[in-house]
Amino acid sequence: MTRWGRIMRALGPAVGRPPTREMLRACIGAGVGLTCCTFLVRLTMTPANAAGPDPTLLLIAPLGATAMLAFAVPSSPLAQPWAAVVGNTVSAFIGVVMVMLVAEPWMALGLSVTCAMIAMMLLRATHPPAAGVALGAVLTADAVREAGFSYVFSPVLLDTVLLLAVAVVYNRMTGRVYPFRQPVDHGPRTVEGAGLRPMIKSADLSSILQRLRLDVNIGPADLARLIDAAHSLAAEHLFDGVRSAQIMTRKLVTADPQMPVSQIAALFRLHKVRTLPVIGFDGAFQGLVSEADLVRTLHKPDSAGDDNMLSRLLRASRDVVEPVAAEVMVTTVGTATKDTPLGVLVDLLAEGDQQAVPVLDAGRMVGIITRADLVAALARAQSVAELPADTPDEDEDDPTDTLNQKQQKTT
Repeated sequence: MTRWGRIMRALGPAVGRPPTREMLRACIGAGVGLTCCTFLVRLTMTPANAAGPDPTLLLIAPLGATAMLAFAVPSSPLAQPWAAVVGNTVSAFIGVVMVMLVAEPWMALGLSVTCAMIAMMLLRATHPPAAGVALGAVLTADAVREAGFSYVFSPVLLDTVLLLAVAVVYNRMTGRVYPFRQPVDHGPRTVEGAGLRPMIKSADLSSILQRLRLDVNIGPADLARLIDAAHSLAAEHLFDGVRSAQIMTRKLVTADPQMPVSQIAALFRLHKVRTLPVIGFDGAFQGLVSEADLVRTLHKPDSAGDDNMLSRLLRASRDVVEPVAAEVMVTTVGTATKDTPLGVLVDLLAEGDQQAVPVLDAGRMVGIITRADLVAALARAQSVAELPADTPDEDEDDPTDTLNQKQQKTT
């Protein structure tokens, strides 16, 4: 890219075009909120002196900017209730003080904005439209001087609160989260998700944003969402080209929902597996039963210490009521499709709570991927990638060919 091309790109739009529905949603909400504020201003303020500008009209300008933030970008830290209410109110107070103490208008204009910015930063209430509130108070000095400090309460505080109350109701009615998402500890997800997600506390997320000086642009909760999305995308591209269908086991050993746990234990020992999928009588996948599930179900603290667990499982049929698969299986598990990328499977199985990932097609199980299948595929890919470049690959249909080619390029 040429120098002029880089300059033009830097001067171009920095955000994407929002969907038409979102644009209409934000614009209608802002219009409703500002209309309510205009009526409140007229009800609470006495008519302006005809000799000077009407301060109520100048107030609508910064409130319009507040409405833009609260309705169009409700996730921004700048749009949150604390920032808007405290920012507008303290700026109005500073504007009135400057009108009362500083005789020169040109000096009062500069001092009002400067002091308002300092106060907002100290109070952690950065709200850009509030600088306009302080400026408007100085521009309408005669009317504001007559109203005194009551101007801070009405119309500034009242109108800001009203506007934000409308924003809270309207945003929630139209599917947006406002006020701000409260940050929570960012940890791994094990169900229907992927991404190598180490535990990150909310305080650490806030510290990262402050260190990078981004805390006024994005909140900790939204940063956590970005981390989740980035991890998921990275997992999908970890081993591009290798899908679940290429490494899954198609010969399935399954259990039905009413199978006693003693028979399930026998299947574990016979087929040397650690996880069995439970398939309903209609052929639909219902859950997974692992050795750990059986141990949790049948472990009895008062049992003889010299009995091994497998023997106890095989003798479970002697109990008066023997548990069945439907009672011990785990139904909330991560699943995959034939097209799920290998990187997602690596991530999901690495988290430790699942020993296997069912591969489903329209709710029916078509295969299963165990940790052993995953390790074998990765080991095969690594061993082939380490071969000399002129060594022919005899297995032309090896499902890890695409992965091997990618790793050879990177090494």
